[in-house]
Amino acid sequence: KLAEEGRLKFLEIESVDGSAKSLAATASATPQSSQAAANAAIWNPLVSTGFTYCAWLRQHHPIKDGSPCSLFVFDISTPPLENAPEGSFPYGSGGHDFFSFWYDIPNQRFCVLSSSNSRGEPTCFPMSPLPAGVWHHILLTYQAPKRSMLGRKAVLTLYIDGRPVEADAKVDTFNLPPTARIHIGVPNPVLASSGIIRGSLPVWDLGPTLLLSTVLGLRDATAMYTAGPDFPGLFWGDRPQRLSL
Repeated sequence: KLAEEGRLKFLEIESVDGSAKSLAATASATPQSSQAAANAAIWNPLVSTGFTYCAWLRQHHPIKDGSPCSLFVFDISTPPLENAPEGSFPYGSGGHDFFSFWYDIPNQRFCVLSSSNSRGEPTCFPMSPLPAGVWHHILLTYQAPKRSMLGRKAVLTLYIDGRPVEADAKVDTFNLPPTARIHIGVPNPVLASSGIIRGSLPVWDLGPTLLLSTVLGLRDATAMYTAGPDFPGLFWGDRPQRLSL
């Protein structure tokens, strides 16, 4: 209801793995020990299965004056430390890990940036215009390197409206705990205060959204796009059910 009234500006999910959040809360009686236990582990898809993030989005109005503005489609970052002062972990300090994915409206391209990039230079996909006022389906996959200990890069593949963009993107691997927070609509606090991202955050609509601990492919992206943002069923994979794909 808040979203329909235009009062919901962004979404924040406290933990990418809900079970890890509850385990961390009961691991120790002291907040400091709980935080240490939560950050000790790595979210499994980052080092094994990879993950897929997909969402329907729609811009309200075209940006014609060329002013910098971005749609933050997906941002996952280390949970903040309790009682830590604001700005205690500036960009590049090593105390805050994140992965951010957004659409650069003036340049008409999707960009990604992780805390493993010490220069703070986003990696961008080829230009992909998204007309305003129309629902678009975005599907991003993260393929974990097979030998992460050797410092290999992870491969990112992007599908827009059921079709792959011209080229993949590669980023240095990054580690996030199962208690990592997810933001949709805004960047994480460290990235927001870094000066890397400039400009305004325009109003846009978010439709059905999925985060899966597996890597989907072209046929999946095409099926989801064909189903449309109003698809009432579930995606059951290899177990077809009524009202499913």
